[in-house]
Amino acid sequence: MTRMLKRLAMVSAAALFWAAQAGAVGVDAGVKEITGSDSYNGVSAFGQVNVDDISLEPMYNSFHSNSSQGTFNTYSMRLGYDTKLFGIGLTGGTTPSVNGYNNKFAGVDATVSLSPTGEGARQRINGREQAAGPAEGQGLARVDLGAAATYIYHTDHQGNLGQDLTSAAHMGQADITGSAGIAILESLFSVDVTKSLYEHKPGGFDMLAPRVENIVGLANVVQGYPNTSVNAKVLFGTPIIIPTPLVKPFLQYTHTTFEAGEANSNAYSAGLDVELGILEVAAAYERYVQVGTADHNFVSVGANVRF
Repeated sequence: MTRMLKRLAMVSAAALFWAAQAGAVGVDAGVKEITGSDSYNGVSAFGQVNVDDISLEPMYNSFHSNSSQGTFNTYSMRLGYDTKLFGIGLTGGTTPSVNGYNNKFAGVDATVSLSPTGEGARQRINGREQAAGPAEGQGLARVDLGAAATYIYHTDHQGNLGQDLTSAAHMGQADITGSAGIAILESLFSVDVTKSLYEHKPGGFDMLAPRVENIVGLANVVQGYPNTSVNAKVLFGTPIIIPTPLVKPFLQYTHTTFEAGEANSNAYSAGLDVELGILEVAAAYERYVQVGTADHNFVSVGANVRF
């Protein structure tokens, strides 16, 4: 996996260098902090360079809480090719070892715009916030259909009861995601469905549940064996009569089922997205509800800049 990441970085850098000789360069960068129950604190950051239709995006995510058994840092990179009609990307990354746990992952994503309109490098309409592409919601309407597949290789030195193992245990996980999004004028609606498949039967294998699981739509990182997750999000466009800054409220709901006897969860989110020219600021509140545990509350604040 390390060799693959190095090769991906080298190929990406070379592709961007040659593309830069004949095209304009754009930059998109952002950072977000999440705080919440159980002394949870998380930080995510990215820096995306766009050269015509090619983009390179290094990403960093970190989180810890009272029950996380340490601070987990995840490093990844996405190489993308996005046009008004379609987009495709390759991603690779790793979470270095903390208290015996680490993971490595690689994935591919693709999106097709059935009624592409607008110009400029912006995100596709889905909950993954994953790809550069045409402007959001410009024109009468736009429909995006997407899919993504990610393979995650978990390694842990602790068993399912928390005991130390004499040798490391390994678990392969494949996440398959389908998404559909629609833009009507300045309002956006998207649905993402993810199914997780495992190499071994969760709960029937002597390994602690994965300690880093990113679920589409959740601000917080979870620990466990997700089975199926459904995320629905709506962002309401501001009426034209309101001048800049453009304020867009959004609502989001995420339902997740788990393996190994873990209780299902529901997450309810609400927030505001404010556009101030090249600067975009967002704030959100999330309530995470899981049977058998106390409800958790999370607040996130982030900012993106693009030029």
